[in-house]
Amino acid sequence: MESSSGSSTSDTPIVASDGKMPIRVITAAAIFDGHDAAIGIFRRILQSQGCEVIHLGHDRGADEVARAAIQEDAHAIAITSYQGGAVEMFTHTKEILDENGFSHVFLFGGGGGTILPHEIEHLADKGISRIYSTDDGRDLGLVGMVRDAMEKASETDLLEEARFDSISGPVDADDHGSVSMLLTMAENSDTDQFYNSLSKARSRDKDSECPVVGITGTGGAGKSSLMDEVMLRIRRDNPDARVALLATDPTRKKTGGALLGDRIRMNSLSDPNLFMRSFASRASGREIADCVDRAVEVCQAVGFDLVLVETSGIGQGNDAITEVADTSIYVTTREYGAPSQLEKLAALDFADIVVLNKFDRPGAEDALTEIRKQFLRNREAFDESPESMPVVPTIASQFADAGVDRLWEMMANLLNERFGTEFSASEPRLGPDGLPNRDTPMPPERQGYLAEVASTIREYHKRSEEVARSIRQVQQLEASAKILESSGKQDASQDLIGKAKEIRESIPEEAWASLADFDSMADAYRSGQASYSVRGKEIPVKTTHETLSGTKVPRVALPTTEDWGDRLLWIRKENAPGSFPYTGGVFPFRRQDELPVRMFAGEGSAERTNKRYHFLSKDQPFNRLSVAFDSPSLYGNDPQERLDIFGKVCESGVSISTVDEMDRLFDGFDLCAPSTSVSMTINGNYWWHLAAFFRV
Repeated sequence: MESSSGSSTSDTPIVASDGKMPIRVITAAAIFDGHDAAIGIFRRILQSQGCEVIHLGHDRGADEVARAAIQEDAHAIAITSYQGGAVEMFTHTKEILDENGFSHVFLFGGGGGTILPHEIEHLADKGISRIYSTDDGRDLGLVGMVRDAMEKASETDLLEEARFDSISGPVDADDHGSVSMLLTMAENSDTDQFYNSLSKARSRDKDSECPVVGITGTGGAGKSSLMDEVMLRIRRDNPDARVALLATDPTRKKTGGALLGDRIRMNSLSDPNLFMRSFASRASGREIADCVDRAVEVCQAVGFDLVLVETSGIGQGNDAITEVADTSIYVTTREYGAPSQLEKLAALDFADIVVLNKFDRPGAEDALTEIRKQFLRNREAFDESPESMPVVPTIASQFADAGVDRLWEMMANLLNERFGTEFSASEPRLGPDGLPNRDTPMPPERQGYLAEVASTIREYHKRSEEVARSIRQVQQLEASAKILESSGKQDASQDLIGKAKEIRESIPEEAWASLADFDSMADAYRSGQASYSVRGKEIPVKTTHETLSGTKVPRVALPTTEDWGDRLLWIRKENAPGSFPYTGGVFPFRRQDELPVRMFAGEGSAERTNKRYHFLSKDQPFNRLSVAFDSPSLYGNDPQERLDIFGKVCESGVSISTVDEMDRLFDGFDLCAPSTSVSMTINGNYWWHLAAFFRV
C-alpha cells in the first residue's frame, strides 16, 4: 500500500491517501517505563504537524499498543523506551501486528542513548521501521525526525481498494481488524463504496440491531473515565456482551491535527469483547464527527450488543448527540456556575439520565439538589419528588464507586425496558443517605494542605524579615548612641537609647535568645572542642579538621557578619547542622566512626545481588544495604515469559516477586543488628516489598 505524501516543507501538513485523510499515530511509552516526557513532546509535535494522535500515555505493553493500532487502524506507532528492554518491546509489538494482518503499520521510536547502535541494527533486521538515535536527533532535530517518520508513514494507503478485498463476507464483532477497516471506510470513503462493503460485511439483521447510548457533557467532566468504569461494570455483570465505544475529540483548526486522548483513560479495553474507536471532528465543527452515524451503522451491522457514543466537550446549546443516539446521558460537575445557568442547558431537556460526576468535591450535594429541581421543572413533573429524577451522583475516580454502579443499573433498566435487551446489573451498595460513599483518601477540608504549608512558610519568612529589620535598627541606634555619647552629646544619645529600648521591647525574647545561643556556639566552635547530646549521651567532637598542609579548617563554617539582622536571618533560614530548621541535617556533626556510604546493588537475580552485597560489605564494620529493583518489580508485576515483560526482568535492578526471593536477597545478614540498615528504591507498589521485607 503506497500513498502520495505531497510537499515536505516544514509548514505543510503531510497527509496520506492522496490527501484524503490525515496520518493517524499511536503514541506511548514502553511498559514499566515512567519516562513520559519525551513521548509527550513528540505527540505534541505530531499533532502540530497535522497528525491525529491517539495517545496512550506511559507504562503500555506491546499488547495494548498493538491493540490500539488495530482498533484505531493507525498508519504508525511511536514508542519511547528509556528503561531497558527496548528490543523486546518493539519486537513483540511487531509480532502482534503481523499476526493480525497489520504489518503495514509504520513502527518507530527511540530512547536516547539507552538503545545501543547494535540494538538499532538488530531491530531494523527484525522489520522495525525506524529507531531514531541521538545522532539522528542532532542531525534532524525534533521536528525533522517527526516529519521524516510522517513521510514514511504516509506511504501507507489505508484506503487502497485492494485492502478491503478481505471483507467479502459477514464480519463478526470479534474480528477487530475487519471492524476497524470498515470504520476507516465510514470515516473516509464515498457513500457508494462504504455501503457496498457494509452490505457484504453485515452479520446482523437491521431489525435486531443493538441500541445506541450517547454520552455528552462539558469538557473535563470525566466522561471518558466514567465510560471506562461503566464498561467495567458491563464486563462484570455481562461477560459475554460485546460493546463498542465511539469517541470524538476536536480537530485543531490551525494545524488540522488532533489529540484523541480518551483512550488513555480506558483501562477496560483488555477485554476482547470491548472495542474502541477514536474520531477527530475534522470539518464537522461539532461535538461529533460527521462519520459517527455511519460508524454506528457498522457497529450495529457486525453484531455488537451495545454502542456507546461519546462526544467532545459541549456548550450550553449543543445537542448533536440526539442525531445518532437512542438514549442520551449528560455528564457534568459542580462547576457549572450559578443555578440559573442550568436553565440554559439544552441537555437537561433531551438527556434521559444526568450524571453529576466528581461528587466528592465541596458543594456537590448542593449541586445535586439544584440539578434535580431543574430537571423536574424542565419535565414539568411537579407531582414527583426531586429525588426521583434520574440524576446520578458519581465519583468515577473512586475504586468500586457505588454511584457508577447505580448509573449502570439505571442504564440497564432503561435499555431493557425500551429495547427489550437483557442486560444484568448488580445492585449498588449506596450509603444510608442513598448516595455513594464520599470517603476520599484526602478529606476535602485538607485538599489544600500544601497551599497551607506554603502559606505558613511564607508567613514565617515574612516575620523573620520584620524581626531582623527591628533588631538591625536596635543595633544601629545603640551604636549611634555610643558615638554621640563619646562626642559629648548626651541628650541626643539618650533619645536614641530610648528609641532603641522601645524597639527592643517589641522584639520577641526568642529572637534575642537565638542570637545569644549563636554567640555561645560560635565560641565553642572556635575553641576547637565541642559536644552534643544524643539519647542522653554526651558526644565530644573536634570542631576543626587539619589538612595535610597543616591548615585548620572548621568542620562547620558559621557566618562572620557583624549585622545582628543578617545573623538572625541566617539562624531562621539556615542555621547550623543540628538546629532548627535543620537545613544542614539533624545532627550537629557528621559521624567519623564509619563511612557515610550506601552499598547500592540490584543485579539480576536475588542470589547475584546478595553476592554483590557481601562483596561490598567485606571487612566493613557496618552494612548499609540499598536495593534497586527491576521495572516489573517496581510496577508490581511478576516476571513473565511474554516478550515485552521478559525484556525488563532483571534489567536495571533485582527481580523480587516472592518472599523466598526477598529472603535470599539478604541471606547472611543480620537485619536486626545495630550496624545494619536497609533502604529500598520503590514506588507505588512499596507495600508488598515492605511486607515481604518484614517477613524475612
